[in-house]
Amino acid sequence: MAISKKNKNSIDLLDPIYSENDAFTKAYEWMVNIGRYLLIFVELIVLGVFFSRFILDKQNNDLSEEVESQIQLLRTEPWVSNNVLYSRYQKLLKDVKVVKDGQQINSSIVSEIISGIPITLTLKGFSLNDMKVNITLVANSLEEVKIYESALKENERYSDVSFNIQKEDAEISIGVSFNIVSNKD
Repeated sequence: MAISKKNKNSIDLLDPIYSENDAFTKAYEWMVNIGRYLLIFVELIVLGVFFSRFILDKQNNDLSEEVESQIQLLRTEPWVSNNVLYSRYQKLLKDVKVVKDGQQINSSIVSEIISGIPITLTLKGFSLNDMKVNITLVANSLEEVKIYESALKENERYSDVSFNIQKEDAEISIGVSFNIVSNKD
């Protein structure tokens, strides 16, 4: 109820408790006149959000069902085996690209070294690491070893040639190590 101005000449047995200048009275009048519209507006917003939740939940459920059906399709055997196969192909192609782009091809060097070993010597072991070669050979006579040693030491492509010879019964074990001189053209 709104408090109306009181005529000073009239007699009113029900005197208002609060005066119009009181802060509570002003707040009460504002709540009755303006606040109720704000309350209705807020309630409408809350109801709108409440009902939109139903719509959004339905859309979310529809999307979840669609995604789940696609996942089930991708879990079938042809898709799984093809996925594994193609992922292996991709890894292989990446490895081939790394080898093609960054790895030094040593097959010609290895072929040259092995073809330089005389037929009378038997190759037992070979390693090539950072242009350092280690070879293990077996020979029947010391003359064959001396010929191979002189051939390696005279070759300009090899440096720091060293031989380690051990004789056991009729066989001679030979350890050869040398560095390959890089071509600086």
